[in-house]
Amino acid sequence: MATSAERFSFVLLLAYIAWLPMPFGSNVDAAFLPLILPPMLLCAIAAWLRFRNEPLPYVTLAYRIWTAGAVAFLVVIAFQLVPMPRFMLAALSPKSSEIWTSADHLASLAGLSTSTLHPISIDPDATWREVLRFIALFAVMQAAAMLITTNARRVAFAGVLIATALFEILYGVREAALRRYAIWGWVNKLVFNRVTGTYVNPNHFAHFVALTVPFTLFIAALAWRNAGTMTMPFRRRIVLLFEKSLAVFSIGVLTFFGCVAGILLAQSRGALAATVGAFGVTALLVARRERHPEVIALRRRRHRARNTAATLLSIVVLVCIVVSLVAFLGYERTVARFEPMTEAERSTLVGRAVGFRCAVGIWESFPIFGSGLGTFEDAVSLVQTDDLARVYQHAHDDYLEILATCGVVGFGVAMTPFLFGTFALARNVMRRPRQSGSWRRRAFEIAGLWSLFIAMTHALFDFNSFIPANAATLAAIAGASVSYRVRAESREESEPSVVPSFA
Repeated sequence: MATSAERFSFVLLLAYIAWLPMPFGSNVDAAFLPLILPPMLLCAIAAWLRFRNEPLPYVTLAYRIWTAGAVAFLVVIAFQLVPMPRFMLAALSPKSSEIWTSADHLASLAGLSTSTLHPISIDPDATWREVLRFIALFAVMQAAAMLITTNARRVAFAGVLIATALFEILYGVREAALRRYAIWGWVNKLVFNRVTGTYVNPNHFAHFVALTVPFTLFIAALAWRNAGTMTMPFRRRIVLLFEKSLAVFSIGVLTFFGCVAGILLAQSRGALAATVGAFGVTALLVARRERHPEVIALRRRRHRARNTAATLLSIVVLVCIVVSLVAFLGYERTVARFEPMTEAERSTLVGRAVGFRCAVGIWESFPIFGSGLGTFEDAVSLVQTDDLARVYQHAHDDYLEILATCGVVGFGVAMTPFLFGTFALARNVMRRPRQSGSWRRRAFEIAGLWSLFIAMTHALFDFNSFIPANAATLAAIAGASVSYRVRAESREESEPSVVPSFA
C-alpha cells in the first residue's frame, strides 16, 4: 500500500509538471531555482520512501541503460569543469588552451592575477548552469520512475499533461483572438499571427503540445479497452463503449483534435512533421508485435497483413484529420507558413543552415571534449562567417549542438545509451503481453515511445532539449515509461476473455 507521503510526493510531481511551461517555458533566470530544486527534493524523498522498508524493485532494461548513460554523461560534463595544467589542457583541447592563454595574456597586461589551471569549458559559469539543469532532468526522470508505478497514476499523469497542453492552447488562442500576443502582461513583439501559449517561440509551444498528443490517444484506448473484450463482435463493443466509457473516450478523442489544432495554429512545420512521422514509426513497431506461438504458427501471414493494413490505415486517418482541421481552421491560420515564399521564411531557412555550419565549425575546433556544454553562444563567434547581424544562441539541431559543445566523447556517451534505451523500450512494447506486463502499462509505454520519437525527430531542426520546460517534460515521460515494478502486475492474455477494470 502506498503511504500518504508517497501520494503527496506524487501530487507534488504532477504540480511541478503542470508548472513547467508557465510562463516562458521556464526559460527565464527567475525560474532557474524552481526548475532545479523541486525535482532534486522529490527524487530524494521518493528514493527514501521507496527503499526504506521494501526490497529492491524490479527495474526495466531501458531504465538501467538510461540511468547509467545519464551518470556517465554527467561525468563527462563535470570533467569539462576540472581545472588542469596547461600542458594537459593543450593535449586534450588545444583550442581551449589557446583561448585561455590569450585571456591570461590580456589579464596580465591589465595587471590582473591569473591562474595556471584552467578547464576545458571556455565559459565555466554557463557549463555549471547546464550541469545543474541536467541533474534536475535526471532527478525528474528518477522521481517519475519511482512514483508513477501504478495504472491509476499513469492515467493521472497523462491527464495533467493533457490539461496543461489544453490550457496553453486556450490561452494562446485567446491572446491571438484579441491580437495582444501577450504572456501574462509581457507583450510578445517577436512573433505575430501564430499561437504561442505561454512560450515566446511558437515552435517550442507546438513541441510541448506534440509531446502530449500520444497521451490523448492513450486515454481513448483505455476507454475502448474497458468497453469489452478482444473477442467481442465490433458492434457489441461499440454499444458497450457508449454505455460504459463514452465520457472518457470522448475526452481522449476531443483532446486529440484540440492538440493537433494547437500545433496547426502554431504553424510549426517541425512539430507537425515530427508528430506524423513519429506516429508512423510507432505504429509500424506496434504492428510487428509478437504473438503467442500458436497464433504465429497458424495465422502468421494473415496477422502480418492485417497489422500492416491497420498501420497504413491509421496513418491515412491521421493525415485526413490534419487536412480536415486545416480546412476547418483556415489555410492562412495554419499552414500558409509552410510555403517558404516570403523573405522572412527564406531568412529562417538560411539562418538554420548557418547554425548547422557553425556547430560543425565549433566541433572541428573542439573535436574531443567540445567547448563546454552550454557554451555554443560563446563559441559561435569563433567560426561564424555568415549572417553576422545575429548571434546564434543555439544550433537549431540538438545533435549538432551536443557534438559541438561536448565533442565526440560527450556525444558518444550521451547518444549511445539513449538510443539503446529507446531500442529496449521499443523491444518491450513489441513483446507479448505475458512478457511485458499489463496491457495498460504497455499502452502507456507505446504513448511514451511515440513522444520520444517526436522529440528525437524535432531535435533535427530545433533546440527543444535546451528549452527547460520541454526537456523536463520529456524526462518525466521517459521516467514514467520505464517506471519501477514494485509488485507483480496483472498478466493478461493477448485476447482476454473477461472485461478488465478501468482502474
